[in-house]
Formats: sequence, structure tokens, C-alpha cells
Amino acid sequence: MCLSQRIADEDSLRREIEANVRERNAKAAPVKWRFTTQDARRKLARLYPRVST
Repeated sequence: MCLSQRIADEDSLRREIEANVRERNAKAAPVKWRFTTQDARRKLARLYPRVST
């Protein structure tokens, strides 16, 4: 993984990222969301105005 080392230049960084993305996509691991919309509204209320329905 590229996070454990310094990357010499932008092209090398792009190649590392692309390799990481390909590997991650090949695994097709599902995302387990733990932060619900309701939790987000409660925790982030100061950042977002209320939406009237």
C-alpha cells in the first residue's frame, strides 16, 4: 500500500492510486454504513440548515 512510503512524483502517485483502486474494486467488498441519515442530521445540524417539507 502506498501510504507506508513516500511517493517521488505525481505520476508515481497516480499509478499507486490507480493500482489501489483496481485492487479494491476487484475485491468487490460491500460497504457497511453505520452512520445513518438520522445520525448525520443530528450530529451535523449546525452545518446544515433545516429542510422544511
